[in-house]
Amino acid sequence: MPNVPKWVADQMENLLPSKFMDIEVGAITQYSKEIKVITFHTDLSKIDCFPGSAINFRVSGTEIRHYTPVDFNKTNGTFDIYFHIHGNGPGSHLADQLTPGDHLKVSVPGGRKIYDPGKHTHFFFGDETSLGFYISLLREINKNNGKAFGLFELNEPDLPTPYDIIIVPKTPEAALAELDKYINEYRESIFYLTGNVASVQRFRTALKKHDISSRNIKLQGYWTEGSVGL
Repeated sequence: MPNVPKWVADQMENLLPSKFMDIEVGAITQYSKEIKVITFHTDLSKIDCFPGSAINFRVSGTEIRHYTPVDFNKTNGTFDIYFHIHGNGPGSHLADQLTPGDHLKVSVPGGRKIYDPGKHTHFFFGDETSLGFYISLLREINKNNGKAFGLFELNEPDLPTPYDIIIVPKTPEAALAELDKYINEYRESIFYLTGNVASVQRFRTALKKHDISSRNIKLQGYWTEGSVGL
């Protein structure tokens, strides 16, 4: 979760205009108690986006947070962001205050390309902060006739979702117990571990005990207990 001096953030926006885009808030959907989906509008005709990419939002004068765009549509000039509304971070506060018609300046999509199109089966582990990443890659996996499985630590056990995921409480044992059930079926998968850094590391250790090769494990921790999160 990067923090930069205000003058540095200002200079980046002023000196590198091609790396930023002005966006307008469109429809806002309260997907669940803790998940808010916001549609943004802008000219995307010359903007490229790859599955699982990240857009940097300047959520305060000195704080930047990364979010994965979903349903990136060049023709319509729209994309969605899934925000976790928990009241305990600058990204959450920003998303909770936005209203239709508001304008923001954000980075163009970028980041690491960790989606592996060469694999047929894809296993996802994460939490509320991982949903955008999961849905973004799921679109691409479905296009390629692949198979995806999602295991998520969520506060809302009855989160309404059209996606085939298993929801477990945020306890160390719950996710690992589910892994034990499904590991043989998904052993040949590529594993994407995102969200809470401690949970990601614990899950990776468990995968290694199941003899999963490190080259088939993709890590992307988004937040850490005790630090200012999303």
